[in-house]
Amino acid sequence: MNEIKHYAILYEWADWVDSQDVMQKFHISVRTLQNWRTNGLLPYSRLSGKIYYRKSDILAVLQKNYTGKRKSLLEDLND
Repeated sequence: MNEIKHYAILYEWADWVDSQDVMQKFHISVRTLQNWRTNGLLPYSRLSGKIYYRKSDILAVLQKNYTGKRKSLLEDLND
């Protein structure tokens, strides 16, 4: 039973990333990430001055803003 708890804790830790990881993944600036936090777009947690984000929250934001199926190259040429 303790082993199951251990893996659950490791999974929970694996869900968190810091600001640097988010900026690198999305190719955004410090200011853009700050705007996302300020505007409530991306939930976060602050600990000792360092900011952390849940990967699951980031994926939820991406999913929420997903526009759907992309046009094919042929559709683009016909427009």
